[in-house]
Amino acid sequence: MSLEKQRAFIIRFVYIVILLLIVYVGIKYVLSFVMPFIIGLFIAMVFRKIIDKIQTRFKIQRATVSIGVLLVFYVLIAMAFAMAALKVISFTQLLFRDLPDIYTATVLPAINIIAGYFTARLPVLAPMVDNILTNFDESIFTIISSVSSTVVGMLTGVLRQVPSMLIKFVFTIVASFFFTIDYYRIIEFISRQFGAGRQVLVNSVGRHTLKTLSQFFKAYATIISITFCELTVGFLIAGVPTPYLFGALIALVDILPVLGTGTVLIPWTIIALVSGHTYMGIVIGILYGVITIVRQVIEPKIVGHQIGLHPLVTLILMYVGARLMGLYGLLILPILATVLYKLDQEGDISILKK
Repeated sequence: MSLEKQRAFIIRFVYIVILLLIVYVGIKYVLSFVMPFIIGLFIAMVFRKIIDKIQTRFKIQRATVSIGVLLVFYVLIAMAFAMAALKVISFTQLLFRDLPDIYTATVLPAINIIAGYFTARLPVLAPMVDNILTNFDESIFTIISSVSSTVVGMLTGVLRQVPSMLIKFVFTIVASFFFTIDYYRIIEFISRQFGAGRQVLVNSVGRHTLKTLSQFFKAYATIISITFCELTVGFLIAGVPTPYLFGALIALVDILPVLGTGTVLIPWTIIALVSGHTYMGIVIGILYGVITIVRQVIEPKIVGHQIGLHPLVTLILMYVGARLMGLYGLLILPILATVLYKLDQEGDISILKK
């Protein structure tokens, strides 16, 4: 390799490293600060065509149509969130209210029967059995106390985040109204800031980003739908009340990598088994295993198929993104790679050898 080629290689390598560092810092530390405006712009992009059609057909000002469409959208979101929150709060209250009764009515009698069986046949074991029961009672109360403290700590943490979340939510709503009303003027202004030669690349990046985001959300909508169907069928078999609502709520939780269905189904399985609902506990436990396996198999394939990357590449990008940048990295790294790949395929940039 000649000196010129070595120098060109080093310059290109350093350029790529610096670019990757900028992307890493931007996603990890900057993205959360501007996320309300990104979400607002995305909402404007989603409703742009609907607003255009209503404006053209009924000859109404864009501002009026935008305000009306977004108001309907946010009212529906607020109603759905309120209904889900009320159901979750009601279920949680009933669960914690009934736990002591469940323990007294089912767990404790079962333990006493087992203890009586052994002490009747082996009286010499009576002191040891009494000691075990005493320690067991203490352990149960310790676990209940620990669970209560954990729940209170989680609720306290959530309550502390409420002011920050409300501020972000308000800015997201306001930004979405401004972006929607002045969408075309904003896009034209941004486009004018680039030279004529770069406008084509910028427009191409915007087009591919929007298309990739649409495909990405379509992929996860498919995954949520599959998980919802699995949960609903499993809950119907287990005899869970309101299976459709619980299926929808847990399917939404499953999309979050930090939580997942295990945060709901594993404790539910344990509580059902301990409280004497053996059939329900076994069905929910099997359901959790099926959902976990299916999710791990279909997620890379569906996401990779929708966004155009190989499932293995998608899996690697999702894993690396989650490890380096958390939830944002899990979502953004595959999208970023897809946009770059499509730009390379169309010849707007040159990264991969053809």
